[in-house]
Amino acid sequence: MTDQRKTWKRHIVKSLTILLIFMVCLAVLQWFIIRELFSFGADMVKDALIQQAPEGVDRYNIEATFDRVKTAGMQLPFSFLTGRISLRKIRAVGRYAIEANDDGSWDADEINTLLRMMDASVGVKGGIE
Repeated sequence: MTDQRKTWKRHIVKSLTILLIFMVCLAVLQWFIIRELFSFGADMVKDALIQQAPEGVDRYNIEATFDRVKTAGMQLPFSFLTGRISLRKIRAVGRYAIEANDDGSWDADEINTLLRMMDASVGVKGGIE
């Protein structure tokens, strides 16, 4: 009877070990997918904002802000744990962007406010570093 218990315990330990390895691989894969989706989304919004930006908005400022946000996003979850990026502020930026673009166009004040909010979400105070 003890031999059967030892055999079952070995099988359970092997199964749990294989399951643990699979879960770690899945977590790493999800991390890379999230990073790539964040990068893709930031690039897509940056390109759309540059195309729609009216006079009075510095296109370099748009690129620099999105590059800072993308850099902080690529360092997730470490940038979140160290406090470099605030997901609460990024959510507020998203809400503001949706609300500001209700009419389908951007004006210079809306874009500049959006860029300041994005800079604040990654810890940059007062614009370009």
